[in-house]
Amino acid sequence: MDARTQALRALLGTTIHAEVDRPVGYLHGDIRYPINYGYLPGMLAGDGEEQDVYILGIDQPVSSFDGQVVGIICRRNDCEDKLVVAPRGMAFHQGQIAEMVHFQEQYFDSYVIPLFHKSCGVLPWRESDGQREFLIVFEQYSQCWSLPKGHMEARETEAETALRELWEETGLIAQLDTAHSATIEYPLRPAGHKQVVFFAGKVEGTPTPRPGEIERFRWVTESQLQDYLFPDTVNACRQLIATLQP
Repeated sequence: MDARTQALRALLGTTIHAEVDRPVGYLHGDIRYPINYGYLPGMLAGDGEEQDVYILGIDQPVSSFDGQVVGIICRRNDCEDKLVVAPRGMAFHQGQIAEMVHFQEQYFDSYVIPLFHKSCGVLPWRESDGQREFLIVFEQYSQCWSLPKGHMEARETEAETALRELWEETGLIAQLDTAHSATIEYPLRPAGHKQVVFFAGKVEGTPTPRPGEIERFRWVTESQLQDYLFPDTVNACRQLIATLQP
């Protein structure tokens, strides 16, 4: 992470004042702005101009706005990043932010650093010798056992994210029970928090760990889950297992 992104990341969760020069409905070339867009007075961006700001959660045109920094748009192929602000107490995860700024970010190679991270995943299970077994994966980055999961992307439902992440990390397809879910939340440092939504899904076949992300996998019984997973994840698993048909 370069110095300019680190400086912006320090603003996550803080309140800033933005002046708006492109309000909702503003036409700039072929782009009509669906949200308010402005700048942070006195702070210069990588292009030498004042730091640009996307403003979410306000449907009407405004001339200025005081709000909480809920995200950063990082551009890999440009000299400047963007701040994202919203009314304090209003949360937007990375997929929602990406969708709302797509009208302009579609022309850049960008990604979102959010204040509110949201992931979805699957508790994969199978029948083996008359009992249920559950698939857990060992993550290379965290060096911890977990369930297949990952960040929501723009225009995805929770179930779509869960199925995509299961396929990408294990090569498996699940019969997902979307009628039931279990959610965990925890704080992140230095700012923000994360929410993970899990679904149970019956799978068949042999997993193929994703190179560079998943080191290995293991099938375990319900009682063994607590030997590998964090307590809040174990509790989520038990909630889902209680909904499975005998």
